[in-house]
Amino acid sequence: MSAMNTVKDRRPCPDPANTILVVEDDPRAAKLLTLSLTRAGYGVLLAADGVTALELADRCRPKAITLDILLPDRDGWEVLAMLKASPRTRDIPVVIVSVLDQQTLGFRLGAADYLVKPVERSALLHALKRCVARKTNAGRACRKVMVVHTDPDELQLLAMIVAQEDYEVIQALGPEEAAALAAYTHPDLVVTDLLAEGMDYFALLEWLRAAPDTLHVPVLALSRPGPLGPAREEDRIEFVLVQEDEMVEERLLAAITLLFKQEKRTGET
Repeated sequence: MSAMNTVKDRRPCPDPANTILVVEDDPRAAKLLTLSLTRAGYGVLLAADGVTALELADRCRPKAITLDILLPDRDGWEVLAMLKASPRTRDIPVVIVSVLDQQTLGFRLGAADYLVKPVERSALLHALKRCVARKTNAGRACRKVMVVHTDPDELQLLAMIVAQEDYEVIQALGPEEAAALAAYTHPDLVVTDLLAEGMDYFALLEWLRAAPDTLHVPVLALSRPGPLGPAREEDRIEFVLVQEDEMVEERLLAAITLLFKQEKRTGET
């Protein structure tokens, strides 16, 4: 039986709308994180290992999770992957707090943010605020946007642009990685760049449309004016046309906002 289904920790669950699950095996670090969070008005659940973290996340459904990577029983990357693979926990924002500086990998696996120790209190609270709607401030649910590029530096830049609007950003290096990550992170939107060298856009569409969980995910593609090839209505593709050397930031963010508004109106009708 998996750890997600075997509950060993019987602590009562506090209010999930205001609780942060802190996964940290170092008592001193756990104490500092707890102090920062409680002073900011959050409730805190502590887990010193991966198995307990998975159990508490599945049972208590906290508002967010801070996750250390170096855990005593299992790798933090495995914990993150299992959280994002489970329908009960995949929508919980995870902020990695670790001495390891592997931000690219963390974002690719679905982390909402990545902080390298030692972490300042202001940085921690800002990271949580990005995608956490506090109980006293019922904001919109955080949208998950997957960005896809074939160049690591350009991928990071694209992710930084999208993250300005407080979306949860998932990074994928190339279409094959995008299809694999989308299968268990379930993004609300995929943003890609047709101008990227080696970007097999049609393979990405084929992989996304072949899986039931990603069949209806809309795709927003940066492109230059010109022939784009045939696109079917059911492919749910939107193009953002950019000129040579144009700054795409404002145009891209406006297109994402408009698309989500259209999705909301469609859902309401």
